[in-house]
This record gives sequence, C-alpha cells and structure tokens, in this order.
Amino acid sequence: MNDASIRILGITGGIGAGKSRLARLLEELFDAPVIDADQLGHSALEPGSSVYEAVLARFGDDLVGERGEIVRSKLAAIVFNEEGALTDLERIVHPWILDRVQARVAALKASGYVGIIVFDAALLLDWLPLFRPDGIAVVVARREFRLARLAGRGMSSNEAERRMDHQRADETWGSAADWVIENSGSLEDLERSARRLWQDAKKRWGWERSEGEERTDG
Repeated sequence: MNDASIRILGITGGIGAGKSRLARLLEELFDAPVIDADQLGHSALEPGSSVYEAVLARFGDDLVGERGEIVRSKLAAIVFNEEGALTDLERIVHPWILDRVQARVAALKASGYVGIIVFDAALLLDWLPLFRPDGIAVVVARREFRLARLAGRGMSSNEAERRMDHQRADETWGSAADWVIENSGSLEDLERSARRLWQDAKKRWGWERSEGEERTDG
C-alpha cells in the first residue's frame, strides 16, 4: 500500500498454528481492525452471491443444505479428495475475496481511520502476486501442538493431517515473512509476541509510541 496513513499487516500460517488467535489479540489489545479472509470465504458461499452459483455449477447441487446453504463439509470432502477440485474452487472464490478486502480497506480509509489494518489469511503467501500487504507475520508452531489444537476443535487426526498436507511445506512459510512468530507455548507467550510485533511494526512504519501503549488508533 502506498498511503502512509494506513498500513496493512498480513497474518498467515498453517492450520492450527494460531494465526487467527494472534489477529484477535491485536484487535483486543490495540483496537486494530481485522479483515478475516476465512469469514469472507464463508460469505462467498452464501445464497445469492455469484460465487455460490459458480460453485454449484462446478460441484453440483448435492452440496445444498436444507436452508439453501452450501454445506461446507460436503464441499471440503470433494476438494480435499478430488484431483484438481481445490484449484477450481480457489479460482472461483479467491478473486471475490480479494475484491472485498480492497473494498474494506477503502471503506476504512474513507471513514478516517489511520493506522494498522490486520489481514488474517491462510493463503496470503499464495496471493502475493495479486495482493501484497505492507508487512507479513507468519505464525508457526510444532506439528504436535497444531494437531492438539485441531483435535480440540473436534477435528479427527486423519482430517487434520490431510488438511496440513494440502498446505505449503512447513519450512517454506518463513520465505516471505517480515516477522516469524513461534506459537508452541502458552497464550501468555503469544500475547507477549503480539505486543512485540505491534511495537516493531509501528517502529518500522514510523509510528512508534511509548512502550506498552494499548487501545490506540493504530
């Protein structure tokens, strides 16, 4: 982004690493507005959207639930098991998501917001040719911690392993990172990392304030 009044901090990482928890901490501690790519992905699949119709055209009406919604578990069963299906889904959904991200940034700017916007996106590194934030923080964690977190969400070990194996290799996550946040410890450890990240980002972008300052405009 070229507008010096707004900076976008991208947060990414593999499933179960804790990227969304980090984004929520930045929101809670510093009132940072968060754009959640996964939430946008949910909205894309709602009845009435152009994505909804395109997904049904590609994957079939059997995905439709009782209330007319696309049943995400049925869609996931296809895209994680059928060759080429995930690529097809991404080709439909991702441009829609990125358009909404740009619109959200523009709306925040028009509202007079000045500061850091947090963009929480698992596929951020894949989107860099199309959308590049001002800084990127990658959250990493040891595999056993990630599996334990996913089990806590009710995901089977087989499903968790399959989801993880569909993502980029662990060693490649830090390739485009400005910050790498290790999250194999406690929530308190992650909160300390969130504070350090925020202060370092403000310093990098010329917005450094007093140590420990919270709930600012960014």
